[in-house]
Amino acid sequence: MNPAQPFPRRAQSRILGKGEVQARRDADMTVVPGLATEPSMVRPSATHGALWVAGLLLVTLACLASLDVVPALAGGAAPAQAHGTACSPCASPQSRYPESAPSPSQPLAQPLGLAQCIALALRNNAGPAAAREGLAIAEAQHRQALSAYWPQLTAASTQTRLDRDPVFVYPEDSFNYTVDMGGGPMTMRTTVPERRIRLADRDIGEFRADLGLLLYDGGRREARVREAVAGHDAAAGEARLTSLQLVHDVTTRYHGVVLARALRDLGRETVQRLEATRDVAEHFYKGGSQRVRKTDWLRAQVGVLGVRSLLAELDSNVELAESALANTLGLPWDGQVRVADTELPATPDPGDLDAAVADAYRLNLDLVRFDAGVRAAEARLDDATGEYLPVVSLFGTLSTVTNAYDGGLVAEGERTHGAAGLTVELPLFEGFRTQARVEEMRARLRQLAHQRVLLREGVALRVKDAVLQERRAARQATIGAETVAAATESRTLTERAYREGLVDTRELLETQIYEAMVRAARLRALYEAQAAAAARNLVAGTEILEHLREVGYGARALP
Repeated sequence: MNPAQPFPRRAQSRILGKGEVQARRDADMTVVPGLATEPSMVRPSATHGALWVAGLLLVTLACLASLDVVPALAGGAAPAQAHGTACSPCASPQSRYPESAPSPSQPLAQPLGLAQCIALALRNNAGPAAAREGLAIAEAQHRQALSAYWPQLTAASTQTRLDRDPVFVYPEDSFNYTVDMGGGPMTMRTTVPERRIRLADRDIGEFRADLGLLLYDGGRREARVREAVAGHDAAAGEARLTSLQLVHDVTTRYHGVVLARALRDLGRETVQRLEATRDVAEHFYKGGSQRVRKTDWLRAQVGVLGVRSLLAELDSNVELAESALANTLGLPWDGQVRVADTELPATPDPGDLDAAVADAYRLNLDLVRFDAGVRAAEARLDDATGEYLPVVSLFGTLSTVTNAYDGGLVAEGERTHGAAGLTVELPLFEGFRTQARVEEMRARLRQLAHQRVLLREGVALRVKDAVLQERRAARQATIGAETVAAATESRTLTERAYREGLVDTRELLETQIYEAMVRAARLRALYEAQAAAAARNLVAGTEILEHLREVGYGARALP
């Protein structure tokens, strides 16, 4: 029934057969089986019974409201909109409430399964793209470290204009010399006046090329290359971890959409049942029946209004869950996506705890990144130790001068010069800086060794927590299935008993509300089992991505 239409105030006063019930459901009727006949006997009801039913209703509302499956829309997180129905154990009859109004943007043409949503997120979400840029940065840093093995060649050109031509001032000089001209030696004194010799024109151009080749630096060059390689490994682990985190988010939010829609459908079905009960009670109460009292009608009316209020929250939860999934898939804020699954899958097998922990030790990307950090710290220690050793390098220089003057220092044949040599540099004293740096690096390595122990224990605890959560959820889902079957049978029998006048309205309302509670609890257990499995896969490392590579989803987006 459209919510804009008034709810019926009357119900048929005869028992419906199974075929008629289905026909009425298909025709969008509101009568449920076994609620349309006047009871021949009604047990006495008391005020405390009404209060007990109201309390039970509040508990039901709290239980359903607590099933909030919408993750927080934190920065960097990712959301979308999807459509689904209830799980088969909680499948509801045709709803009288219309679907939520579509957003202005056009939805995707075909419903998407979980693997397709993951592939779409890996292609569209900005997180993996940013992580791949970090990997590109690490690769560039590695190439920078390798450049130390190549000769270093530089060229420079300088053009200078002086305020005057450079000159060489030859000072005045006097000297004596003796000349023997046959008549005996004769001493003469000669004075050379000061002279100013032009060396070059004031416009001087110089072109210079320098070549250097490092021969030995105490192992520091190799250490920096190893540090860059470790940084690349850490960046690769970060990129894969980002993709795994995205897979985890898509998985939980995909199942969150399915759960939110199943709870909404369950709420609508519960409202239908309570409305039918209220309408029957109202029909007999206003028809003058002495076996159905006004308190019965009021009790049913309270239940209807309470669940209607909760239904508004459930509708909002569906919209939020779909928005969260759309954002995770990298769609616009008003984008829509339809999910293909209409019911939550069965609880996965958590497997052996020891095997899960061993796999996590082997594949966990946090441990991979940490080990890369340890290798980088070891390389930095070698770099610091290399400062004790000498640095040996070859050098060569070639320079030429351009000048308008042909003489002095820039005469033809004197303008080009070259030089080559060997440099040995040995640090003698730096105020104990190198020693302090070496001690710092060794302390960091010892610190990392202790932190790795803590990280391994943390990984094991995370795996254990996820496995225990899976086992608990699996047990709850198994017990919930039995409970749902029992609650459904109890409600059916209570409706028949109500039809025969063997139970009162309060007991009928209790069975209807309790059935909704246990069905909601089982849905929650199924969702929590999937969330725990996703958390275990996130800790374990690479299984999901390897599976996606096999099926070909998002291969271009995978690091």
